Amino acid sequence: MNAQETIDFQLRWAWTKLARLYTSLAESHGISMSVGYALLSIEREGTPSTKLGPRMGMEATSLSRTLKGMEDRGLIERRPDATDRRSVRVFLTEEGVKARRQTRELVIELNARLHELLGDDAVEQLLQGLARLNEILECPDQLIPPNWQPQTESLQK
Repeated sequence: MNAQETIDFQLRWAWTKLARLYTSLAESHGISMSVGYALLSIEREGTPSTKLGPRMGMEATSLSRTLKGMEDRGLIERRPDATDRRSVRVFLTEEGVKARRQTRELVIELNARLHELLGDDAVEQLLQGLARLNEILECPDQLIPPNWQPQTESLQK
């Protein structure tokens, strides 16, 4: 089997290209892709910082660095949770709301353009297929072939 014929190759290749496009467009507006994701992930009533990482698919150290940069730029502020003082909520500032609006418009426009270029039927099939793939990946053990056995010898010999 050729690598280009695998689902994972096509997903990674498409995501890499799409991420590169988002990154270049976001950077032209002075933000990174991770900042854009954070802007879109922070709720109006604030979001617990512990929920942002999983929501964005980001490790705690990367998220911490992103939030620190956003705070330094005046896009967010951190406040103690009103009901649980041990927890911290992240809120968008007025500047953050403006940046979020701009980021959201970019995502909407790019998705509209993808709809135009791919066609509504292809987009619908793609979204349904990806949703089903995500369901399957919730239980990854079902993907492992029944007779598959890990190598007992080192592959580096």
